[in-house]
Formats: sequence, structure tokens, C-alpha cells
Amino acid sequence: MAHQISPLAPTETPVLPPIAGLADSKHLVSSTDLIQRDRLPKSLVVIGGGYLGLEFAGIYRHFGSEVLVLESGNRLLPREDDDVTSALAKILADDGIKIITGATIQAVADQGDVARITYVADGRTEVVEAAAVLPATGRRPAIAALNLSAAGVEVTDHAAIRVDEHLRTSQSHIFALGDVNGGPQFTYVSLDDARIVIDQLLGKGERSTSDRIAVPHTLFVTPPLAVVGLTEAQARAQGLDIVVSRENVADIVAMPRAYAVEETRGLMKFIVDANTDLILGAALLSVDAQEIINLVAVAIRHKITATQLRDSIYTHPSSTEALNEVFDKIIS
Repeated sequence: MAHQISPLAPTETPVLPPIAGLADSKHLVSSTDLIQRDRLPKSLVVIGGGYLGLEFAGIYRHFGSEVLVLESGNRLLPREDDDVTSALAKILADDGIKIITGATIQAVADQGDVARITYVADGRTEVVEAAAVLPATGRRPAIAALNLSAAGVEVTDHAAIRVDEHLRTSQSHIFALGDVNGGPQFTYVSLDDARIVIDQLLGKGERSTSDRIAVPHTLFVTPPLAVVGLTEAQARAQGLDIVVSRENVADIVAMPRAYAVEETRGLMKFIVDANTDLILGAALLSVDAQEIINLVAVAIRHKITATQLRDSIYTHPSSTEALNEVFDKIIS
């Protein structure tokens, strides 16, 4: 049977939280709506303080909107270390983004040109008005209209297409790529999905999802937060013998680019194996973090040590030069 690759558009759809009045509000917007808008909402309430929510909060605050983020958890980005998220929260607050954690939204009700959002935080009921409301509480695979059961294609308990490490579905001649297969929802992961399938169809059939080691990701706020590998909390929970190299960007002498572009907020943090000097993880909240993290990811994959990165020669003036200094800043 011939192999076919069929594009799916869209491959995922926003998850709408079950909040009274939200689905019927004329002020409800999706991230796609905001990208396509040609008018700036005076005010925006973002429901959810994850990656998508914080990115759009940052974008629209810099455009000039008043932005409020309502997060149900007790802090932003709970998978990251406390010191990293605390530094990020301060930067966002300094930019004028109001963030309320531990918030439970009870209802959304339209009133003319605004929506009234009722929420509870710290035991108090509050009401805020906004010209636009963005639920940023996740996205799910858009597979409902595909009639997969007719093709004998199985789905997971999380409503994604079930695939093996080579991205084959339960029907061996059908592959599922990108957001529909329940993997990380990143464009570059979808690109790697394509490489795996092409290798199955035209190559040696050796590539698989198990090859993905130290895949970085970036939160595109200003400055960006880029992470890869283990956090400090994860490494300590695993009982690993680690040292932590960390420095605030404002204190890094060997990072002239931060001063050149007048963005010295944030920090750089590396988790290093105390016995092997291998890098286990990194969190970079800094200008050019989205670029530096790729170098760190390569170092993790190819077992380049922290000392080797520290002693390497980098172009000047650049942000990468910070690596010459930060690996000397051992805090534990």
C-alpha cells in the first residue's frame, strides 16, 4: 500500500475552560484572533499564566494594552525553579503586567464594550473589566472531524493520535506528525517529526523520538526565558550531586551586549554534575537567551563540559561571552 502524508490544518485547537458565560462572550478571543486583529484592545485579561498566556501578555502590554494575568496556581511556570520564576514575575510586573496567582474565575459577563470577569483570590471576590478575554489554558489536538475510527486509527486517553517511536499509528501505513500526536507542541518538534517519517519512508529507518535529548524551549517575553534539561529542583529530587552556577545579568561583566542593547534584567543559571562537570540543565532569562540555549543544548547532547564552555573563545561583543564568567559563579 502506498504511503501518504496528509496535511492537517489546524492541527490543534484552544481548550476553553468551563467558566460560566465565557463561551458566549463577544469579547472572547483566541491567540489566533489576536494575531489577526488590526485594532488594539484597551485592556486584556489573560486566563492562565503558562507560556502562551505570558507571551501574549508581554506582546500586548508592549503594544500599550492594560494587561491582567489570572493564574489559578500559586505561581507562574511551576515546572521551573522558584528563583527563575520569581525573577521573571518581577520583570513582567516592572513592565506593567498585573499578575494574580491563586485566582479562581467564577464567571464572565458582557456589559457593553467590556466583559466583567468575576474571580476569587486570597478569599476575596473581585471583578475586573476588559475589552478582550484570552483563555490560555492549553490546546488540544484537532482530530474530532477526521473520523479516525473508520480508518482503525487509535487515539490516546488525552484525545491524541496514538503513535510509536517512529510516529506510526495503529495502522502501520499511516503516520501522525505534529500537534495531533500528543507530543510537545513546538514547530521544531514537528520538523523533527517530518525527519523521522522521511527516514522511515526513504531512508534507513533509524531515526526515532527516542533520539530527542536535551530539547530546549523558549518563552518569548522581554527578555526571553530559555530552558533545557533538568531544573535544580528536579536534579536534587533525583539525588544527583550537583553544583549550581548562577549570576544576575546585571552583574555579568563579560556580557557587553546586554549593556549595548540596554537590557540587563534577568539571570543565567546552570545545573552541573559535581563529579563529571557535565551540564545537566540551564535556565537563561536574558537577552539572546533563545540563541544561547541552542549552544547549551548541543553541549549537553555531546557531553561538552562546563569547563570547556567556560574556557572557549566567543565573539565580542556578544551574549555568549557570558559563559566565560557564569560558570565561575558557583553558589552551591
